[in-house]
Amino acid sequence: MFRGMNELCWISLQVQDVEQSRYFWRDVVGLPEKAAATDFVELELRPGLHLQLHPVFHSPAMERSGYDRGGPMLGIRVMDLEQMTSLLSRHGARPLGDVQHIPGGRSRDMEDPDGYVFELVEKR
Repeated sequence: MFRGMNELCWISLQVQDVEQSRYFWRDVVGLPEKAAATDFVELELRPGLHLQLHPVFHSPAMERSGYDRGGPMLGIRVMDLEQMTSLLSRHGARPLGDVQHIPGGRSRDMEDPDGYVFELVEKR
C-alpha cells in the first residue's frame, strides 16, 4: 500500500485583510496562534492541523462568497451553539440557514467575514 500521503496538516484561506482575519479566528473563535510573519498567520485547529491565513493571491477565487464559493468547509466543535453563533455574529460572521439536527447533536452553517463557510457543531 502506498503511504506517500497520510495526514492533513493545514488548510489555507486567502483573505482580504490578514490582520482582521487573524483577529476573527484567533481572538473571537479562539484558535491558538502558532506562527506569524509578514502577511501570514498560522493558527492551530488541533495539534498537527493548522489554519493558515494568506493575502489574496488569486483574486477570481474571491468573487463569490458563502455557499457559492464552494470548496471545503471547516467544522468547528463548540460547547454552546447559540452562544457561539451570537458571539461570531457580533464580529462579522453571519448564520446561513437554521440550526440543523445531526447525529449526536446540532450544527449551524456560518459565513466568516471573508465569505468562507464553516460549520459550528455542538455534540451532546
